[in-house]
Amino acid sequence: MIFRRRKIDPYREGIQALYSVKMGMSKIEALLDRIKNRRHRMMEVAAELQMRGETFLAKKYAEEIAKLDKISARLQMIHLVLEKVALSLEYAMTIHNFQGIAKEVLEITKDLKKLPESTIPDMGLMLYNIEESLKAIASSGVNVPDYNLVDVTPTTDENTEKILREAKEILKSRLTVDAA
Repeated sequence: MIFRRRKIDPYREGIQALYSVKMGMSKIEALLDRIKNRRHRMMEVAAELQMRGETFLAKKYAEEIAKLDKISARLQMIHLVLEKVALSLEYAMTIHNFQGIAKEVLEITKDLKKLPESTIPDMGLMLYNIEESLKAIASSGVNVPDYNLVDVTPTTDENTEKILREAKEILKSRLTVDAA
């Protein structure tokens, strides 16, 4: 019995990658909401402690609030990058340019995996799923025929390049801040 290699359907892999990105975005939104609620409660406790004259404890709460703000800002940055990745994947499915965009997005996911937040189990699993789908698309030699009734293929992908360039700049700035 000969086992045949499964043909890679770029639409299916693209949809799986897009689904993973969207699920990651929703998980980040849930984390941001939890951080916001915790920050609000800590602010109330810190204000109450300050009014009672317990400045040392109020100062400790303020330090924790600052840490929560930092975590929130980093998660919002990752959410922004994932939004740009989702836009790029949607654009790839629209114009049938899977391989080129998959390679670019794969580089971005590798940069995302370098961030400390990628150690969060949900984030790590989401990045792994995205990376596997994108590797399958990038390694396939499948050329997708254009099924559009009207030929509207742009000569360059300037919009996608701009979106991906912005995502790379955001990640590079965050990685340089982490390294310093």
